[in-house]
Amino acid sequence: MLDTLHHIINDLSPYLHHYGLFILALAVAVEGFGIPAPGQSFLIVSGMLAANGEMSLPGVLSVGALAAFGGNCIGYLIGMKFGNVLLEKGWIKAETEQKLHAFIGKYGIAALLMSRFVEGLKQTLCIGCGIAKLPLRTFLLGNALAPLVLVIIFGLGPAQLTHEVGPLVTFYHSHRMLMWGIGSAVVATAVVAILMWQRRRQTA
Repeated sequence: MLDTLHHIINDLSPYLHHYGLFILALAVAVEGFGIPAPGQSFLIVSGMLAANGEMSLPGVLSVGALAAFGGNCIGYLIGMKFGNVLLEKGWIKAETEQKLHAFIGKYGIAALLMSRFVEGLKQTLCIGCGIAKLPLRTFLLGNALAPLVLVIIFGLGPAQLTHEVGPLVTFYHSHRMLMWGIGSAVVATAVVAILMWQRRRQTA
């Protein structure tokens, strides 16, 4: 795990030193409208560089959140305006569209929160929201929350834990089942809370 982290830092740090927040914004934004990019990895490394005084932490967090929000909005607009074209050209397969519709219909705002943490889904979900004609108000609410969660976990988290990575990895390997249990419980609680809130709104 530490070796992988070192590789990521060594590979991405030169780009951040040379291009700064621009490359971070670009990598995070394009993931919101269908282009695979190492947005989360750039955010993690940016947070770690900020912890060492090499970047501005407020800048990293604000640029990461705004880029995610803007990229997701572009994806939503692409789905709204050009969804039929994407389907006709085969750029989005019919079965993929059906899965996105089902996922969005089932989880709503929670789908937007979860999408940024699932490879493949984070590139297509916002386009799917547009194709599915998810109400703009619902989309904007979910899209306001999702970037905040993203930068807290992948930006602020690494910045706060940069100097604690070694002890944390040791603790994780010693208490792996406990850590997985706590993490699963936190995610499940958040998803259930959002679903309950949505059902209350629908029945109100």
